[in-house]
Amino acid sequence: MTIRHLLHTLLLALLISSATKAAAQTLRIGTDNWPPFRHIKEHQVTGIDNDLWQQLSKKLSIKIQYVHCPWKRCLDLMKTGDIDAMSGLAWQQERGEYIHYIKPAYFGCSTRFYVRRGEEKRLQNREQLNHLNIGMVRGSAYYTEFDQNNTLQKTQLTQESVLLPLLASGRIDSYIGTDCQADFELARSSWYQQLVKAPFNPESNTPLYIGLSKKSDWNKNSQSFSEAIQQVLANGFRDAMQQKYYQSSE
Repeated sequence: MTIRHLLHTLLLALLISSATKAAAQTLRIGTDNWPPFRHIKEHQVTGIDNDLWQQLSKKLSIKIQYVHCPWKRCLDLMKTGDIDAMSGLAWQQERGEYIHYIKPAYFGCSTRFYVRRGEEKRLQNREQLNHLNIGMVRGSAYYTEFDQNNTLQKTQLTQESVLLPLLASGRIDSYIGTDCQADFELARSSWYQQLVKAPFNPESNTPLYIGLSKKSDWNKNSQSFSEAIQQVLANGFRDAMQQKYYQSSE
C-alpha cells in the first residue's frame, strides 16, 4: 500500500469515526402535535416540551432530532429503539417495560371529561360512563380505572384535535383529556362555547415525564438526564411555562 493510499484510508476512517460519534450524540425524540406542549408547524416544533428539550440539550451538550409520528406510533418506535426518547409521558405499567421514566416529572395535569354544554347531567358520576361513547387518543394513559376498563365504549383516534368536532357534532358523547392540554386547545377552538368539562371529576393527577427507550444507548445516561431535569426545574421552569403559555394568552 502506497503512502497516498494509506493516508486516504486513514482519512476515511477518521471521517467515518467522526460521523458515527456525531450520530451517537444525537437524541432522536418522537413527537406529535399536542399544544401547548408540542406544536408542529411546517416541520418546526415549539411548545413547553421543546423549551424543556432545548434546555436539556444545552446542559447535556447533545443534539436533538425530532421524529414526527402519531402518539401510538411513537410508542411503538420506543419499543424497538428506533427513537430514543419521548416527552409528555404519563406513567403506565405496560410502558414501563420498555420505557425508562426519568424522574422527577417536569409538569402535571388533571384528567377530565368533556361534554356538550347543556348535557352536563349525562356525566355526573363514574357509573354514567357506562352509557356513553367516549372519545380518546389511541395509546394514551389517563388513569388506571379508566385505562383498564374494557367494558366502556371507547372511540380511539390519533389526535386530540379530532375529538372536539366529533363531540360538537354528536358523533361521540364525551371525550377524555388532560386539562393542561385540553383546556388550552378548547379555549382556542371554534367550539369553546359548545363544550364544557363534565361535573364528574375522577380526581386523577397526571405527572408528565420524559422517557428513554430501554433499547436506546442513551438509556445508560438516565442519571444525567434526571440531574439535568432537576436543575431546569430548580431554575423556575414550571412557573416560566405557566407565564409563557397560559397566563400570557388569557
